[in-house]
Amino acid sequence: MNLVDAQKFIEKKDFGKALDILLEIEKKNSNDDKIFFYLGLIYFELNNYKKCIYYYDKYLKKNPNSVSALYNLAISKQFVGQTEEAKEIYNMLIKKNKNNVRAYYGLYVLDQSYLSDEKISYLDQIKNDEKLSLYEKGIINFIFSKKEKYKKNYKQELEHLKKFHSKIFKSNYPYNISSQFYYNKIINNHFKKFQFIKKNNDNKIIERLEPIFIIGLPRSGSTLIESILTSCVEKINTYGECHVVNMAVLDQIGPKIYKKNFNVNSFKFEINLDIISKTILDRYFQFNKKNNYKFVDKSLENFLNVEIIKEIFPKAKFIHTYRKPVDSIISIYQSMLSDLSWTHTFEDIFSYVDNYLKVINYLKDKDCNIMHVNLEKFTNNSEEMSKKIFNFCNLTWSKDILQFYERKDLFTKTLSFNQIRSKISKYNDEKYQPYFDLLNEYKKKYEWLNN
Repeated sequence: MNLVDAQKFIEKKDFGKALDILLEIEKKNSNDDKIFFYLGLIYFELNNYKKCIYYYDKYLKKNPNSVSALYNLAISKQFVGQTEEAKEIYNMLIKKNKNNVRAYYGLYVLDQSYLSDEKISYLDQIKNDEKLSLYEKGIINFIFSKKEKYKKNYKQELEHLKKFHSKIFKSNYPYNISSQFYYNKIINNHFKKFQFIKKNNDNKIIERLEPIFIIGLPRSGSTLIESILTSCVEKINTYGECHVVNMAVLDQIGPKIYKKNFNVNSFKFEINLDIISKTILDRYFQFNKKNNYKFVDKSLENFLNVEIIKEIFPKAKFIHTYRKPVDSIISIYQSMLSDLSWTHTFEDIFSYVDNYLKVINYLKDKDCNIMHVNLEKFTNNSEEMSKKIFNFCNLTWSKDILQFYERKDLFTKTLSFNQIRSKISKYNDEKYQPYFDLLNEYKKKYEWLNN
């Protein structure tokens, strides 16, 4: 096995196998510096930021001008809270290439004040440069939208957001189209119709596991709950938004639904539990070879997979974090969620949220071990609510968990990485009020919007 084999496994997101190959190559004292770059990349995906940063530093000692390594290192440092070091790297990247749009965005994410008027003015000059990719042009519009929001120029903010979403969607068009097909034509019509091929042999490891799944919509307080759970005495790990279950499901049904001449009307959503159990266990095993019996998976789309998960993990528990749907919709539209195909138009967001509400209501009639956590109620009474959550998860509660933001090992890849490093703030009920009129045209179609 060689570097090429490792690269193939990385493309398939099979990071465990890629890691084994690269570590074996490293043991042989290979002179190929690329293995350090790929080790940094893999450890980032596996949420091991200490080793990720170590290997990127090692690669950069011999390749100090590598733009991709510097950028990845900056992202890693911002996720672990080393914001000043990340800022220095982003500024270095801009100094090397004044048109490095991703570095400008990195500065904005760290602190909006880092983007001076001079930098904003320059982005305005290059926004139509043909050398920029659609994705980069989208980022510029996203940054401009935030500047307009700060000035309370909401109309201009939304104009920039519309351009941002359009360019981001088109920048990865084939993937986004196939993803939308899955949501709109497959899962939306089959979440009540899963068919299982029962497993033949009991898996003793899986029977012992007690995973905690945080599910719901983005921007619903899920990262806050994740941070509190992982601050418990038991020191459970989180695998973040690893999408392990969704990838395993698509491994099985993808060859059927994405083939030519696929007939959606005759499709059966059939899951082989033997196969999917092994696939899921192998992928979780990438994150923690000790196989701790409790861990957190914060892949929010798993509300779609609850019944599948319960077939695999009988002891699984689900925490559904939620807020007012209208607040969720506006917040999602205002956010950089470029990897989620359904977040780029109000029409697609409404469709996804409508299906999400249908699925959650359907699950309420099932015995699925779900606890529903309202973000507003949680922020207003975090001590009482956190006690209930810990009791539900069979974890040891202490008052220290509410000081989670003081932890030095508090890492997250989500947009909330800055928010979780401060105290819990009360829910702002009026934050999205300036946008409510935008949604009037949808009130006839979606009754829940009037509640």
